[in-house]
Amino acid sequence: MTTSRLNDAEISKPSLVLVVDDEPSICWGFERMLGEEGHRVITASTAEEGLRLAATERPALVLLDVRLPGMDGITALPQFLEVTHSAPVVVMTAFGDLDTAVAAVQRGASDYLTKPFRLDDALKLCRQAIRATAENERPSPAPVIRIHRGETLIGQSAAMQQAFRQIALVANSDLSVLITGETGTGKELVAAAIHRHSHRSNMPYLPIAPVSLSPDLIESELFGHVRGAFTGAAENRPGLFEQADGGTVLLDEIGDLPLSIQVKLLRILESGQYSRVGEVQFRQCNVRVLAATNADLRQAVQRGEFREDLYYRLNGVHVHLPPLRERLEDIALIAEYVLQTLQYPNAETALDQELLHELQSRPWFGNVRELRNAVEHAAVVARGRSLSITDFPSAQAGRLDSTAAQGNELDRVIADWSRGALAKQAIEGGSLHEELMKAIEPTLLRIVLQETGGNRAKAAEILGIHRGTLRDRLRGYGME
Repeated sequence: MTTSRLNDAEISKPSLVLVVDDEPSICWGFERMLGEEGHRVITASTAEEGLRLAATERPALVLLDVRLPGMDGITALPQFLEVTHSAPVVVMTAFGDLDTAVAAVQRGASDYLTKPFRLDDALKLCRQAIRATAENERPSPAPVIRIHRGETLIGQSAAMQQAFRQIALVANSDLSVLITGETGTGKELVAAAIHRHSHRSNMPYLPIAPVSLSPDLIESELFGHVRGAFTGAAENRPGLFEQADGGTVLLDEIGDLPLSIQVKLLRILESGQYSRVGEVQFRQCNVRVLAATNADLRQAVQRGEFREDLYYRLNGVHVHLPPLRERLEDIALIAEYVLQTLQYPNAETALDQELLHELQSRPWFGNVRELRNAVEHAAVVARGRSLSITDFPSAQAGRLDSTAAQGNELDRVIADWSRGALAKQAIEGGSLHEELMKAIEPTLLRIVLQETGGNRAKAAEILGIHRGTLRDRLRGYGME
């Protein structure tokens, strides 16, 4: 269990760190990693033992697992804050869901770490927490967040746990959130969960897809109009932002918003000001904006179809939902949940392993939405007995979205290059892989550096390589 140093991070002064986890490998990993930083690490395998150590040793940071023998980490969290006088507590779990993430933040956790995690990420998080303690910037107790049972955004995959963590951390702020993912992955559910767990939860939540409106009506629907502004405007009418004042607006399929409307949306994000159609003076509103899209907005910016300044305003936090085919372990959980909502007899045992294997082999172009509809269909056909694959509708033929299509195109280009190189016998001495890397890697490095404005530290982070490795590869390709 090793980690590389983060060369550009400031090293905090030596501190005491308490790790509470019943997995010896986790404790050993933190002992080694933080020990190399000069910190002293003490460990406990139960919350009760950890609380005794915390009360006597007063650690600067607590790393607390959720699932522990005896008292669980979420229950023990407020007690750790009390005995350590609000030292940062980072909650760790391999079994996260949205309620767990929200409960951790609501009870005062400074952050939420899902297992398995990269040690570099954990080290960066620990450094920030220890530095905050040294500077007396301990987090204030989090406000109470109402937890809504029956939440339909579910999953046990690492990708969904990361989404739950992001929702929990950002919900009670006023940051704009950009939610991306293919059609049917649950972007609307993410937006609804963010609003529900925010301090605006008792105020209006208005989702709208401007692209579904007539182009002539989008501006009026969003910002309202005054009497006589256009033919048919017989009276003053408030728009979406006026109706949602104090609450949250979800703009679905934001990538299709006309450029003229993007300018007005940018003004709202920057100053909270807007004007009705046909009106000169500005009005003020206090609305949190969430945006969802299945398009790549960065490419839209490069094509001149989306304003770059609006993109950065919307992208205060980015939550990405992967397609269902990339988180097959969630299929059983989602299917069982759907059956339970239908009050299907013996929902927990209605799907056997053979059926689940069949379902996991399907492409699910419609993602969670398609799976939900398929399970509902099967439940009607099966009439209370255990389900079989014949109860389900045939797999839908379909095409993947633009991201997947690009992947297919890339696969085709690489295949053509490989066949051409082999046919011409241009590659000798077993260097085919090396030649391919020389052909494609410089372009990748160049594009990433352009996106980061030449910031090599950020580029290395995006590429998932060490900054020194990036420097060496740039030098090797003559790109220094």
